[in-house]
Amino acid sequence: MKTNEELQGMTHDELVEYAEKLQKDLKSSRDSTLFYSEEKNKIEKKFENFKNIVKSMIILVD
Repeated sequence: MKTNEELQGMTHDELVEYAEKLQKDLKSSRDSTLFYSEEKNKIEKKFENFKNIVKSMIILVD
């Protein structure tokens, strides 16, 4: 992050370029967060299915 003084010393074009860079970084960060969140949900669902299979097998054995 840039300080207030650094931002005030930048030209309009530099500020626009900096804002575009920040927006790109934010989008990339959001995409990564979404990806990992979806992967976590998939793994949790697979684990839940596995637990249900094990429970069913235990019931069948009893």
